Amino acid sequence: MNSKVITSSKRAYHTEANADFTGYFEGMTYEHPTQQYGAIFDYHLFIRYEDKVYMEVKGVGEVVIPFAELQKNKYWKHYYDLSLMLSNDANAVVQELKHSSDYDDVQIYDEPRFWSIDTAFIEYSVKTETSRINNSNVQTVCYYKINPFDLEKMDYTTPEDLKTFLRIYMTRNEFRNKVFEKKSGIYNSLAIDYALRKAEKEFEAITEDNQRYYAEASAEVSAEVSATLAT
Repeated sequence: MNSKVITSSKRAYHTEANADFTGYFEGMTYEHPTQQYGAIFDYHLFIRYEDKVYMEVKGVGEVVIPFAELQKNKYWKHYYDLSLMLSNDANAVVQELKHSSDYDDVQIYDEPRFWSIDTAFIEYSVKTETSRINNSNVQTVCYYKINPFDLEKMDYTTPEDLKTFLRIYMTRNEFRNKVFEKKSGIYNSLAIDYALRKAEKEFEAITEDNQRYYAEASAEVSAEVSATLAT
């Protein structure tokens, strides 16, 4: 990978056109005087570079697989598709510089993590029993365990280890409690709505830029014509 990098005193902002850095995160909120997020959360984190995909799942582990392998599994494909719709910039990843960053441990992971992505996430309220999309710029929740740029040289997960990963994966609560189908439909609708609203805003921004450009160009032409007539 040959990313473009912009560095500040605290962070390095990497952009890689040939890679996707995405994640699905679901947090549960409850009434608490000091904490917004409870201890119950779930995530699927993805890095895709060409045909190679890195996937980490909460409580299951991590694998490196061909993209076709991900597409064959309807659960992995579902979460990957959600991650793309929720992403605010799939080609960007942010590196917290360990010795100068003001990074605050989000207490989601078992170890400090320093590579994050810009994505919205799903928030479930125990009080109201409703889900919504959270796109807060204050709360970053998706951090990679690995340096994403190491994926290019990582080996694929062996067939034996992949079978073990899948066996553990299928013990997740959403399968044991048979709620995946219901939950996936609700979250898919939320993500589609978010992606559409995001696309509308991007289109409006482009339209405004175009209008500004043509207005400036028209004013410039008018000024040149006036100057020519004056002579």
